Amino acid sequence: MDPFAPIAEAYEAWYETPLGAFVIAEEERALLRLLPPGESLLEVGAGTGYWLRRLPYPRKVGLEPSEAMRRLGQARAPEAVWVAGRGEDLPFAEGSFDLVLLFTTLEFVEDVEKTLSEARRVLRPGGALVVGILEALSPWAALYRRLGEKGVLPWTRARFLSREDLLALLGPPEAEAGAVHLAPEAPPPFLEAEAAGRRAGNRPALYLGRWR
Repeated sequence: MDPFAPIAEAYEAWYETPLGAFVIAEEERALLRLLPPGESLLEVGAGTGYWLRRLPYPRKVGLEPSEAMRRLGQARAPEAVWVAGRGEDLPFAEGSFDLVLLFTTLEFVEDVEKTLSEARRVLRPGGALVVGILEALSPWAALYRRLGEKGVLPWTRARFLSREDLLALLGPPEAEAGAVHLAPEAPPPFLEAEAAGRRAGNRPALYLGRWR
């Protein structure tokens, strides 16, 4: 079963809500700070092409296993090459890309270690792997776990890693960042809620790291 098929059409709608717009803007700022220069980008688990439409690389490839998500991605990000496939078995030669991006993708793969190994395999020498995870110890992951328990897709199929889990798999990152410390139920103004979340010591909803 494809857990994304029933929700593909509405997948980006949350970004248009006040809270969703704040969250995705914070995540984009954190991601852009970590992106290295280069010519070629592979996004593993590219979804509906949200990041492919925004990232400044001349050659962009989106790999997506969900047919429903991929169909929308092809329509919304036609400048990218779209490929059906899984992170555990990338259909690309070694050394094919300057950058491989996995943005909240490890939550839904079957084999995290194999996916990371494949991502590194297709990087050119000196290329960069950028990984974003939904931090397991954040208030947002607690919400997503609760939604999964209630049968809400796609969270029924999700797993969550912490920063420490990712570092145990990949070693120390070359650079790292976090985004979105406010609580999921925080009311506006969101900048004040974000500052309050930082003061409270909340883990960021999104942890990002870059590895060479």
